[in-house]
Amino acid sequence: MRYGKPPGPPPAGVEATAQVDLLALVSEVAARVGVAQPDVVLLTGHGVIRSWASRRRRVLLVGLPLLQCLTTDEIRALVAHELAVVDHHRAHLVVRLRTLHDDAVEPGLPRGRSMAVLRATQHFADALERKADQAASSASGLHTAARAVVKADLAEFEFADLAFDLEEQVWQRTSAAIQDLHAGWQAAVRTGAVVVELDDDTRTTLMARHPGLAGAIAALTAIHVALRTTEAVPLTPLSPETERSLARQVLKREGTDWVTFGSVSDAEWPGWLGRQARAVTEQVATLLRRPPIGPAEVVEVLLTRLDELVAANWPAQPEPPAEPEELDGTPSVVVVAEATLTARGWRRVHPAAAGVLVSPDGEQHNLTLLARAAHDSPAALAVLLELLSRSPDL
Repeated sequence: MRYGKPPGPPPAGVEATAQVDLLALVSEVAARVGVAQPDVVLLTGHGVIRSWASRRRRVLLVGLPLLQCLTTDEIRALVAHELAVVDHHRAHLVVRLRTLHDDAVEPGLPRGRSMAVLRATQHFADALERKADQAASSASGLHTAARAVVKADLAEFEFADLAFDLEEQVWQRTSAAIQDLHAGWQAAVRTGAVVVELDDDTRTTLMARHPGLAGAIAALTAIHVALRTTEAVPLTPLSPETERSLARQVLKREGTDWVTFGSVSDAEWPGWLGRQARAVTEQVATLLRRPPIGPAEVVEVLLTRLDELVAANWPAQPEPPAEPEELDGTPSVVVVAEATLTARGWRRVHPAAAGVLVSPDGEQHNLTLLARAAHDSPAALAVLLELLSRSPDL
């Protein structure tokens, strides 16, 4: 080959020998679609389902985060897609060419080199993806396959984002790594803390990447891509050693000490929120040229004057977008609201479920959904402002 590097070492993972339902699903999909079974199935801590091959064996990597938030039929589609990729006599060469093409599509290579690689591999990549998309459709149906590839892409990003935030919070408080990271992700999905959106850029990218599913992807709405923990592939509970191994693949810091969510006191969590909320409050004060009158005013500014807020705090930056709706203050709204309510005795329903809080009396709110609704609904905005304006004793 003129381009590329020699094949790297096998990808990191934990053999899924204890996951009998997952192994049965892989065997069933291979038989249904008429492709070769992998030589080994590995669990990985990342939110991907991906195939890999050497001269001697075919490997299927199945990401635990996807098993925790996609349905069984969606996992079938993704497994079929990846088994079709390595269903070749020289699967290792196919995988290398696929990697070359994927790397060339991403920014980073010098433009001349990138274009040369794309020209050399584009026809191959299109044919390979059409075959894989057809296998995914055969396994679970066209519309399920389209949902699967979109939800997997969104979940991969959301999981990585959540893992980063949790690692920062836990490490700063304990100087230890979070062992049950993936259980936290599952709890966040189950409680509604993970809210995904299918924007136009992502849709367009995935339609180009999956030509055999493009029409079905174009028709997807927000309802279709919501993540959930029901109808999932049954999983055998992970041992602490396996939890740590999978978490270690994801976390950026190397450490020898491990903690679990259950071992971190509720009192340890608010500090992170408080620092972020103070920074946002200072930004609002810069715009108002005075301290805001409580968290309700901070939130109201974020939701109704965000373009002015950006211009006041970063005047040297390019002009903010002409239409305020292109800006998004929802994360800052959630931080301010959560810090305020936490100081009044509210707690997350799970430490990983950012923005989903319950009061000492059992009142529960999903602040992310409430903040998003408040962008367009005066009624939702009124509910949010009333919640933040209450006396601390209420």
